[in-house]
Amino acid sequence: MIRMLLVTLFTWAVDAKRLGIDAAARGDFNTAATHFASACENAPGDEDACYFLGRTLYTLARYSEARPAFEKASRAAPADKRERAARAEALNFVALDLPEEAEARFLDAMRAHRGGDDSRVDFAAFLTRQGRATEAVALLEAALKNQPQSARANAELGRALMHLDRTAAAVPRLERALRLDPKLRDTRLLLGRAYLALGRTAEGERELRQGSSTAR
Repeated sequence: MIRMLLVTLFTWAVDAKRLGIDAAARGDFNTAATHFASACENAPGDEDACYFLGRTLYTLARYSEARPAFEKASRAAPADKRERAARAEALNFVALDLPEEAEARFLDAMRAHRGGDDSRVDFAAFLTRQGRATEAVALLEAALKNQPQSARANAELGRALMHLDRTAAAVPRLERALRLDPKLRDTRLLLGRAYLALGRTAEGERELRQGSSTAR
């Protein structure tokens, strides 16, 4: 009887997860959250179900509700998914304005690192915003050795250097980020401010104008 019940619950969870994925693909995140919540509740050991629930609630800015979902995902995560789960949990703590918890989970994510540098770049961005740009620069320079074509790592390094008043050093990084991804609006605005600070008025006004027009 117990075995049959467990099988039934697992089947419900699989079906609910599939429905959640379908709803999320349509952009119906409220419906997706309902399905993922059912899947996570009925199969808490399914890291994907609880992770998808947390990510969907995060997308909906329901950060407090996302917290227990991410905690379940982290507990259930196999070795190859621990970085993903810890990174998502860290970003949710950032949104909740819990910097100590966020930093602990970023460090967990980097300890579980298996490839790519999203966790390192996210942590560096967090450090810059915490007034710890010097630490951020070291992380980003290490990330760029592995992935020199990362637009986001270049952009965040430029931002960190700007925070350290190293504007001349920041400009090439911001320029490179925009060559790699011209749609980075915030980076374009930052580059515009950097140009102005260096007395490159025409270039600065051009970037600020382009960045502002992108927002419309």
